[in-house]
Amino acid sequence: MGADEATFPLRVAVRMTGLSAERLRAWEARHGVVQPLRTPGGSRRYRNADIERLRLLREAVEAGHRIGDLVLLDDPALRACIAAPICLPGHPQSFDEFWGPLSRLEADRVRELLLTRQAELGNLDFAKLFSLPFLQEVGRRWAVGALSVSAEHLATSLLTSMLGAALFAHRSERPGPAIVFATPSGEPHVLGLCVAALTAASGGADPIYLGAEVPEEDLVESAARSRASVLALGLVTLPTEVAEATLRRLRRRLPARVELWTGGAGALRCAPIRGVERIGSLDQLASHVAWKQMARDGQGA
Repeated sequence: MGADEATFPLRVAVRMTGLSAERLRAWEARHGVVQPLRTPGGSRRYRNADIERLRLLREAVEAGHRIGDLVLLDDPALRACIAAPICLPGHPQSFDEFWGPLSRLEADRVRELLLTRQAELGNLDFAKLFSLPFLQEVGRRWAVGALSVSAEHLATSLLTSMLGAALFAHRSERPGPAIVFATPSGEPHVLGLCVAALTAASGGADPIYLGAEVPEEDLVESAARSRASVLALGLVTLPTEVAEATLRRLRRRLPARVELWTGGAGALRCAPIRGVERIGSLDQLASHVAWKQMARDGQGA
């Protein structure tokens, strides 16, 4: 490297390449996509050539190619892959390898395939770009009789377990605002909640994940006793009138300092409730977390 060659820290590389920090680290650890320089303190420093290669790899993966197939290609070959897109991530055809093992309830094989996708994408993109579309397709196939209910339960169980493990393994260098994530009694669906918690964690929040069907009394106590500034509730299939009544009671019982957020398909069916923030998408959640982080930093927390 020339003495004058510019290098960039991880946060700048993330912005320049369009990759999340988590995905970049996963690609480096598993595939050795680039070998960044290191400062005496161990921080990564990326050269212009590293940035260009990472950008090409991201575009090739977004064109439907597997990262494991791309790592040995030079930059001209990567550009050729980008110019020849195949099945895009999230398209039902990209899940074809799963249907045979799932229909035969081969749990180990399904988990192996899921772990491969997770390693390729990184935890957050695996959650957002793969897990949710995959389960939607699993549900569609179950509805038309192409998969059994047992296969649907297997896929849901494996993904929920993997995302939960990824969430608990997440460590932020500087934890931000604490957010309690849970579903209330009568709401068993937690996959979207896991994805939301991972999204918040990637934005610098400190998620306190309680999981499914937490009694109302425990929700109030958890929010009051912890340092959390937000209680985030996932709602999917809970009847609308029950969900609305639960949100109103929680808003009355929670400390004024604790915001109440809710998201999921069930939340969008609820009428607006004073003091309850409906989160309509993961992008909106990320924006709310960023705002909380900025407010916290401004207070010197």
